[in-house]
Amino acid sequence: MTESSSPPAPPGDVSADAVAEAALGCPCVLSLATQGPALLATHLPGRRVVGVSIREDACEVGVVLRLDGRPLPELAEEVRRAVEPVAGGRPVHVTITDVVLPDDDANEPYPNEART
Repeated sequence: MTESSSPPAPPGDVSADAVAEAALGCPCVLSLATQGPALLATHLPGRRVVGVSIREDACEVGVVLRLDGRPLPELAEEVRRAVEPVAGGRPVHVTITDVVLPDDDANEPYPNEART
């Protein structure tokens, strides 16, 4: 892997919405994490983007995954690769807060309003 020589973009230059959209674009992502012991969120004027935290040193994304037979690290890597281009040069950390079995998504406990 090649290291980038340019410093990460300032947090304000990275769109939490773009990060959320990139993560939600992965077929294995059922939703962004909306609960957990350490809720990730980016606070914006009048709203917040839950499941995404953009800091000076990293971009974090919390996800609920739909299992598709692949190992969890492979699914997390798919999300990381999708988010990386919009993370402003920051390392991307993916936290899996829950998983849903393929047979369970008819009763999705984590409806994803961003996909409707």
